[in-house]
Amino acid sequence: MFPEVEGIEFEENDERLKIVLPVKRNWILFGIYSVVMLVCLGLMVSGLIFTAQMAFSGARFAIVFTVMLLLLLAILFYFMRFVWRQWQFYAAPREILFINKDMLIVRRPVSILGITDAYDMQYVQPLSYDMKYRGVSFHYGSQPRLFALGLAESQVAEMVAFVNGRFFPAYDDDDDD
Repeated sequence: MFPEVEGIEFEENDERLKIVLPVKRNWILFGIYSVVMLVCLGLMVSGLIFTAQMAFSGARFAIVFTVMLLLLLAILFYFMRFVWRQWQFYAAPREILFINKDMLIVRRPVSILGITDAYDMQYVQPLSYDMKYRGVSFHYGSQPRLFALGLAESQVAEMVAFVNGRFFPAYDDDDDD
């Protein structure tokens, strides 16, 4: 029924196919994003405290300075959202693929948090192994998407063939067009 692939787990119910893939963690980027996240968190807390002190200081320039600080904190907040998403990406120990006839969902769970990307199957093209990034790729419309980075081709070849055979029956992987 399901291919036997080391490290990759398959599970199916009436609604969807679930594939759990191991992730090769990039420790350098995980460490960098962890440090940046901690620094940003410290800046945000100290910035909020300083803004509150400035707003209630009674100085004549307090309103203008408070507005400037709030704008800087808003920029820091949006930067922190980006860093948080990247940190979750590199902190996840596995990727989970949920595939049904309508959606392809790629989830990188970190405890109860994590990144979830959903793609409409109408625009998803068949999966393939990307040699450059050593991962599975597909095109969503005209944009390439990657997942299962760092896995060997032998490890994911059967999974890719199984998914393509099941959800893209008209696809011929020998076709060069």
